[in-house]
Amino acid sequence: MAVRKVLRHGKPRLFIDIRYKRKDGGRGRFRKDAQVQTMAAARAEERRYLLAIAEHGQPFAPSEQGEQAPTGEVSSGKTFADVVGEYRSTFMITDLKVTTRRGYDAVFEGTLLPRFGDRPFGKVDGAAAGELDVELAKRELSQATRNNIQIVLRSVLRFAKGRGYLDAMPGGMPRIKPVGQSILEIPSDEEVDKILGGAAEAQRLAFGLMGYAGLRPNEVRALRRRDVRLRWENGDAVGGFVSVREGQSFGETHTPKTGQREVPITPPLARLLVGVEQGARDGLVAVNGQGRAWGQTGLVQAFERVRKRVGLEGWSVLLEALCEHVVVTGGVPVHVVHQFRARGLAHEQAVCQ
Repeated sequence: MAVRKVLRHGKPRLFIDIRYKRKDGGRGRFRKDAQVQTMAAARAEERRYLLAIAEHGQPFAPSEQGEQAPTGEVSSGKTFADVVGEYRSTFMITDLKVTTRRGYDAVFEGTLLPRFGDRPFGKVDGAAAGELDVELAKRELSQATRNNIQIVLRSVLRFAKGRGYLDAMPGGMPRIKPVGQSILEIPSDEEVDKILGGAAEAQRLAFGLMGYAGLRPNEVRALRRRDVRLRWENGDAVGGFVSVREGQSFGETHTPKTGQREVPITPPLARLLVGVEQGARDGLVAVNGQGRAWGQTGLVQAFERVRKRVGLEGWSVLLEALCEHVVVTGGVPVHVVHQFRARGLAHEQAVCQ
């Protein structure tokens, strides 16, 4: 079977594997991930290669790609999909965080591969990128989305240059245009109290870490007991510090996007953390109602359920605004607030992972 399913880095992929006879009578083999990961699209892509083999003795027309090398690799050029496949299997794994990889994969599958996948890589230049940007603008995609697509494309081009597939970065690439930050509707003390009051015990601790310490959901999921140092007075927890060392997204641990930092513990949060010093030091601070680690989307879904339950459905605040609440009510020093804002804590894409 020329199209088959394989596991790569624990994820299923549709893989095209074609054995064929070259024009000189020798045996050739062509292998690559399908450009679009649906069986119908993979079959259609396979048929294009088979037709080219029948006509030219290789998977690509010589006018587009040059003669096929004995190994089945294109000797004088590669398609955009070929380079993206290399990029995904090397640079994306070694240099990008898991959340970034997820975003890049969405851009590849949704935009870049359907448009450029079969194109000779050398023809994916500034003009091609500009035409794509115009099309995306006509579809009324946001500037942030258009920027993201161009950023992913630039990353692949830089990778290709490093591999020697390009002599230089293409000229005339669309400019990455500035995008204004979202202005969040910061919840009041009363609204935060209403959310925490309507939450179950496990939810309350997780929401408290976001609302009083400014932690993102991925940082809450990774927080360990050893990262919390409470300060006690007369037998009561009244303060202390939380050391934010790492985040956890899609099952992988990584350095937080806003960097490692120490955050003061406010008295309300200290009261929620009174039991944190009990148990193994490497145990998780915040767990769900079943005593297990929060899943990737669990906190977001729990927040939405509580928000609706307490009658804040008309409130436009998103989960990141709860994290932002710390900067106006949590007693965080002004210089720390400025660092948070400079690093994009309030940006709409900076939270909810």
